[in-house]
Amino acid sequence: MKKIKRYIATGLAGVLSIAAATNMTGAGMSVKASMDSSQMVMGQQMAIKLDIVDSQSKPAQLIVDKDAFPAEVEAVDWIYGDTTDLGNGLTEMKRALVIQSFDSGVYVIPPFMLVSGPDTVRSNELTLKVYPVDVSGKNDINSLAPTADFHSKWYDWLPDWLTEYWIWYLLGLIAIAAGVCAYLIATKKVAVNILPQKKRLPPDRIAVDRLNALKEEQLWERGQEKEYYTQLIDILREYLQERFGINAMEMTSSQILKALRSNEETRLPHDYMRKVVEIADYVKFAKVRPMPDDNVRSWQNAMQFVEETRPAPEPETAEDEEAGNQLSNESSKGKETK
Repeated sequence: MKKIKRYIATGLAGVLSIAAATNMTGAGMSVKASMDSSQMVMGQQMAIKLDIVDSQSKPAQLIVDKDAFPAEVEAVDWIYGDTTDLGNGLTEMKRALVIQSFDSGVYVIPPFMLVSGPDTVRSNELTLKVYPVDVSGKNDINSLAPTADFHSKWYDWLPDWLTEYWIWYLLGLIAIAAGVCAYLIATKKVAVNILPQKKRLPPDRIAVDRLNALKEEQLWERGQEKEYYTQLIDILREYLQERFGINAMEMTSSQILKALRSNEETRLPHDYMRKVVEIADYVKFAKVRPMPDDNVRSWQNAMQFVEETRPAPEPETAEDEEAGNQLSNESSKGKETK
């Protein structure tokens, strides 16, 4: 009886393993998920590596179940790796999904699905534990400064009537100086050249020129990533202040993103700004050295944000068109007179 039970158990295990293998490699497809580590610190980034085997004649589609994906884990970007021909009509592809989390806890990454018609292949689940940032060693909180003493000046002891007298005396001197200048200008004794003010460039044009200049400096190519992202964020902050009146120079990154989401003109393209800000914060505060592709992509996202938020060109008004026609008519009459 023991031998019979052992044979039955062995047969059931074989059937289950065959069924599992059929589910994981349907139609010659397979997908395997892995991570370098199952733990990371809050705010860091990690890549979920995918090893995909697909059919060349009938390529499958990689699907991520967004409803099952943890809301606390954010998908930052996809990285496309090498593609290898395995023969027999199969291709092996390397893909990676960069994730990030700002909430500590244990999260389950759901299986990735490879769908080709009626065939569906699922990868294995992954478990990720996110640790909070240790701030116990921070000791940069200083005590309150002592109360400053008031140092009086000699004019603080002057009476109010004397102060008013000096004000009127100063205004009188200004009026006399203005009268003298007006007399000299009116009598043409002093030549005054009033140069036309140079027209100020629009904020979007200034931002584009500064971004192109930053690209030409090649800071990150010389290992100056921190300086590169500092200038990149300052350009975007000044652009937001000039273009939308957002006091971005005095705001944190989260406050800037919140202001962009509440603005109708920046609600859709604010995702470009978010990607730039996230990488810039890691470089400046966490001393993370990004990949070269991240540096190029940050510059492209900044340029794309400016392009999509720049104001539409104003149409030519009827008055401008009439003035232009009148100027052309006068020039043509002058030619005929000659």
